[in-house]
Amino acid sequence: MRDVVYWPRADRLVYLHAKATPGFWDRHWQAEGRPPVRDRHDDVVTVTRRYLPAGARILEGGCGRADRVKALADAGFDAVGVDFAEQSVRQARLDFSSLDIRLGDVRALEFAAGTFDGYWSLGVIEHFWDGYDGILSEAARILRPAGLLFLTAPWLSPYRRSKLRAGGYPSTDFSAEPASFYQFALCRKEVRTALERHGFQLLRWRGLASDWSLKEEMTSLRQQINWLLNSRGTLAKRVLRRVILSGLNGYCGHSFLAVARRAA
Repeated sequence: MRDVVYWPRADRLVYLHAKATPGFWDRHWQAEGRPPVRDRHDDVVTVTRRYLPAGARILEGGCGRADRVKALADAGFDAVGVDFAEQSVRQARLDFSSLDIRLGDVRALEFAAGTFDGYWSLGVIEHFWDGYDGILSEAARILRPAGLLFLTAPWLSPYRRSKLRAGGYPSTDFSAEPASFYQFALCRKEVRTALERHGFQLLRWRGLASDWSLKEEMTSLRQQINWLLNSRGTLAKRVLRRVILSGLNGYCGHSFLAVARRAA
């Protein structure tokens, strides 16, 4: 179980669980088993196609089991994956032997400047207590001029802001990184400012995964939420669920997707 507290000085939510080290991710992905098969309808593929043509060279920094790298490659992109968890990289190479999966640090990538047309960072920047400037700096370096960054992380959403004002999260002032630090939830203003600092223009921002917030945070509505999210049901119910969750993403999405363009 993760504890969530608010850090006023940083204006972030802090999730306390376990430090997201390479060993943590190796154990996590091993417990998850073989990665799911992701097809052309996967959100990463769909978003990438809106901005980049087939054949574009794309890096996923922090690729984990590399299932998204595989989906991008199957969709016709020249996709490469990098991760710092050694056993996970080794397993990804076994699972997807045709892919280019490398062991590396997203803060010090072994690629020449301007190598990629696009860069996906899926749930990575939030795990670094000392900040993510190094990640954005490297993303800007390895992207070509006008290249695209696709960035996701947990979001300090309008719903979480209202919950915070109502006293829903205890406040804690940290003087150093706690041993149990897992991740942050970040606000839009902070992320936009950081992107601009590294030469990116924010093109799009949208909330994601409101179902996660409904399940984990709106416990007073548990019965209704469980009914809505239950996979069984009529076509009408499935359509209703899709409409409701899509509409709620901008208010209570667990995470965000930011699409940003590197300066030309």
